[in-house]
Amino acid sequence: MEFISFFKDPLGNLGMMIIPALVLGTGQTGGTMRMTRTMMLEVLRQDYIRTAWSKGLSERIVVIRHAIKNAFIPIVTMVGGGIPMLIGGSVIIEQIFNLPGMGRLMLDSLFARDYPIVSAINLIFATLVIATNLLVDLTYGWLDPRIHYQ
Repeated sequence: MEFISFFKDPLGNLGMMIIPALVLGTGQTGGTMRMTRTMMLEVLRQDYIRTAWSKGLSERIVVIRHAIKNAFIPIVTMVGGGIPMLIGGSVIIEQIFNLPGMGRLMLDSLFARDYPIVSAINLIFATLVIATNLLVDLTYGWLDPRIHYQ
């Protein structure tokens, strides 16, 4: 199977990427869904949620304004911690499905012993992981106003 460029055939490119995306994405979905359910059930049992319901707020407003933000803090941590696994998995997925990308370039460079390219790609991957960790930490402050950064 030959790679189809997005600019030549967008639907063909999308069809080509569906299976690799599903394979890469399903690894974390089970744990993320289980954690989301657990955290929502735990947050919905809190006193401030009962207070919001007793004030007469609708279930939708209680869940959206009060519960979701507090339940998402551990989920954001879990998803942010899984980003390095997704980056590493993309290297394998690109090789299996014969897709061009940085992971495939890294493996080809590794087999050709082109260490400057391997080092550069490692630097880019590490920068992505660090940027993701920073984004996760900044998201904590947005989700919970009690968290302040100075």
